[in-house]
Amino acid sequence: MQLKIEHNLIAFALFSLIACSGEPRRNDPDVSGVDVNAQILRFDRDLFALDTARLDAEMEKISARYPDFLPFFMGEVLGVPPEQDSAYGPVIAGFITAPQVKRLYDSCQVAYGDLRAIESELTDMLRYYHYYFPDKPTPRVVTAVTEFVGDAYVVNDSLLLIGLDMFLGENFPGYNPDIFPRYLRRQFSREFLTTKAALALSTRLAGPPPAERVIDHMIHNGKILYILDLLLPNVPDSTKMGYSADQMAGCYANEQNVWARLLDKKVLYEPLATDNQKIVMPSPSTDNVFREAPGEIGNWIGWQIVKAYKKRHPEATPIDILRIRDTQTFMEEARYKPKR
Repeated sequence: MQLKIEHNLIAFALFSLIACSGEPRRNDPDVSGVDVNAQILRFDRDLFALDTARLDAEMEKISARYPDFLPFFMGEVLGVPPEQDSAYGPVIAGFITAPQVKRLYDSCQVAYGDLRAIESELTDMLRYYHYYFPDKPTPRVVTAVTEFVGDAYVVNDSLLLIGLDMFLGENFPGYNPDIFPRYLRRQFSREFLTTKAALALSTRLAGPPPAERVIDHMIHNGKILYILDLLLPNVPDSTKMGYSADQMAGCYANEQNVWARLLDKKVLYEPLATDNQKIVMPSPSTDNVFREAPGEIGNWIGWQIVKAYKKRHPEATPIDILRIRDTQTFMEEARYKPKR
């Protein structure tokens, strides 16, 4: 049986003719009437437009416009804690005049001088966000140059950061391949920007995993992917997973084999140790499951388990699903059976 399974997964790329969606799309709600319009605040432009010869007055101006974001940017991106706010000005001046940072900013302006198309995408995404989570405030969106610190991050419930310098294309020469290997760089492009923003919101909604076993992370990350899918119903599953179309098709073609191998290896209820982290964490492959399986394939299985739960409990809202913190209870009620 094991030889048969290995034969079935000799190469995930062979399954590119399988439909990447894996199953028919559900009937998504019409959110065109939801009163949400994303407006992007260009912190990147405002920051690099500062007149360093009038630094005190300029810092007062930008602090007034970004009262909650500036302390976050200084602390998390530039490493200056709030209690050292007197150092904000000199550090900012050093940052925006550094040649390598200025070149990075210029590259972002060439790629993202006009964000109207992105505002439209974010508006659609945030309308679904408001529809499914009406009690949550609609976050403002702020763009910044972070010098590769982060792609998208929820600062608080009402503020979302997008680091434009993390979406300049996988071949952008500023991405050091020793720090950003190809499986990560392939997601550093325009097509992933809105997805990463939605992923940040979904991750914030889900909170931390309930425990540290592999299965806890699989189900937890599966819930995040389930929410991400609700927010971006028209985005391909491959983009949501960060996979190529061939990798995604291979997952759907071999769902039963992957689940069987995870059971056979008896890793589901083990702690998330070094030798099994790639099942649920970014990696070029999950070769401890199958050599050809892409990284984080356990998260994709977790997503299918969440879908199974929703199919058996159609009345469950996304909030209901997120509230179930007991992994074993969730598994039992999902009664997941992978497709053959």
